[in-house]
Amino acid sequence: MSTATIAHTTDRSGDDRPAFLHAAALAAAGGSRLVTVHGNAPPDVAAALPDATPLAQAWGHPIVHERRCHECCDDVTDTVLDALAAIAPALVVTGTHARHGVSAWVRGSIGWALARNLMVPTLVVPNHGRGFVDERTGALTLARVVAVIDGRTASGDAAAVAHAIAVLGAGPPVAATIVAVEGPAAALAWPGATSVATTAHDVEATLKRVFAEVQPTLVVLPHRLHGGHGPLLGSRAESVSHHAGCPVLVVPIVES
Repeated sequence: MSTATIAHTTDRSGDDRPAFLHAAALAAAGGSRLVTVHGNAPPDVAAALPDATPLAQAWGHPIVHERRCHECCDDVTDTVLDALAAIAPALVVTGTHARHGVSAWVRGSIGWALARNLMVPTLVVPNHGRGFVDERTGALTLARVVAVIDGRTASGDAAAVAHAIAVLGAGPPVAATIVAVEGPAAALAWPGATSVATTAHDVEATLKRVFAEVQPTLVVLPHRLHGGHGPLLGSRAESVSHHAGCPVLVVPIVES
């Protein structure tokens, strides 16, 4: 059986260390190979990318870690996507600045651009916020999870969310809140999960309220590819996620 690969992308700013910590801890917990990618830089820059060796030593868990720089396109997002296609990871972990207003419009987020175009789950980790990794030990704890489910396709969304959580390898959440949009309150196989029903019109306000009440350590958002319709699309999902203050697991769902 081949070892799964987790890809981690970095902008080398140093601000995105939380994303690296999550990627390294997930690799250590699952025995996965970790590949760190930086776009549009020569190969010799790879030696300056984050190194998992000190973390592996501190945590007492080996991490097979490769660092790569990739050049191919003028646009850095396209360059990183090209690199990820060659790596074929089971999970991508990327950082993001929680930008708002004009800053978000001008600079955007490479992390979210990647998430919208990948066929595998993408963990978007804010550079500043709550996480689910203990930096001292590398332990993973999904304390409070909020998952968004499209009520019109509840069973498919629930299955995709459950699979994505399993890919993380962090175990089931201690507490979970399921937000069902345009349909009956959905249920996942999580003991004691709370369900909240809302409409597409009210979903943003509902999520902001739930985030404020729950203070989640992870949010799970199904994302429909190829023009499919879902409760949150594109920039709306990115905007709302900033209010969560924690990592967001974007789950791709392919519709014909």
